[in-house]
Amino acid sequence: MSRNEERHRVVIAITETSPVDALWRAALRRLGQSGTEVLALFVAEDHWHRAASLPFTREISRVSGADVDFTRQRARQVHEEAITRARRLVSKLAADANLKTAFEVLSGTDVEKTRELLAVAHNVLIAPSLVSRRPFLAQFEKLGCRIELVEDRSFEAGDETGES
Repeated sequence: MSRNEERHRVVIAITETSPVDALWRAALRRLGQSGTEVLALFVAEDHWHRAASLPFTREISRVSGADVDFTRQRARQVHEEAITRARRLVSKLAADANLKTAFEVLSGTDVEKTRELLAVAHNVLIAPSLVSRRPFLAQFEKLGCRIELVEDRSFEAGDETGES
């Protein structure tokens, strides 16, 4: 494959609390090259499931203030709702930009799937800065990805990314 034919991928790493709009804007700035793909990668971690495994974990309603046991079933539901919200937002942003985007869910500990998804020759990972200490980011570093960490509030201040 010649240099001009190499595929590029911009990967947006999304978590439940990511500033998806800010990550998307950073990705759009990277799309100038032909052959660039956008992959929205929801990095799923098991903190809801860990919380549900504790016998004293309770969920308190914001509306009524009522509290109930936080069960494994409820943890799965919260997790799936977060993925659905992220998928819808990415789909809307992609439609607004008239871009096709893939959406994948990745376990934060799935090294093999991380390698598979990043097998493309040149990758740029755009992630919220809050993930800088999470284990999955080390996998991206080992695979030679260029990594840009985005601060949501920094877009207001004009300092949009920190690169590593």
